[in-house]
Amino acid sequence: MAEEVEKVAKPGIVYLSRIPPSMNPLKVKNLLSQFGEISRTFLQPEEEFVRKRRKKHGGNTKKQFTEGWLEFKDKKIARTVARSLNNTKIGGKKRYYYHDDIWNIKYLPKFQWTHIKEKLAYEKAARGQRMRTEISQAKKEASFYLENVGKGKAMTAMQERREKKRKRKLGEETASSETQKNEEEADVPPEKLRKKFYKKEMVGSSKVKERANKSQLSSALLSEIFTSG
Repeated sequence: MAEEVEKVAKPGIVYLSRIPPSMNPLKVKNLLSQFGEISRTFLQPEEEFVRKRRKKHGGNTKKQFTEGWLEFKDKKIARTVARSLNNTKIGGKKRYYYHDDIWNIKYLPKFQWTHIKEKLAYEKAARGQRMRTEISQAKKEASFYLENVGKGKAMTAMQERREKKRKRKLGEETASSETQKNEEEADVPPEKLRKKFYKKEMVGSSKVKERANKSQLSSALLSEIFTSG
């Protein structure tokens, strides 16, 4: 009885670092079970956002898998399968869809199925933390952008207020100057204004007479020159 217990095979796990496009867990199990009995299979689905993005751009809508683990009931078979198939073509008939795809398979010594759950739980927590960090960073960037927009608007408003104030002050100074000029003219006695106007008229009249005399002199001189000849 003790000898029979010793001969019971221990399970072994192989890791698939790449799953061919559109290949599902059942297909993987069927392909590898020809080499030995498989007790458990798990393939990691791709992120949902990756699938949506591919679908949006017209790609394959089928669910894809990124990596996988298979547990053979006998670890010796698992080790042999990994050593024999790694970096080889899947093969089969030439027209077979996966004929030219390459196996990327590795035996994991001392690895247990519970380790997969721990790994997946850790990766899920890491993804959650990474997502929270990205969201927090996005919020900070949005807040910084809005703050700068607010500062820009405040600066523009301040410049507009300064410009309005400058124009208003300039207008007040112009109006004050005009008022002062009008007041000064109003303070001058009427007699003085008439004298000032009379002087301007006299000066203008004198200049006109002077130009007329010069014109007459030139005409007389020319007449004398042509007559004497």
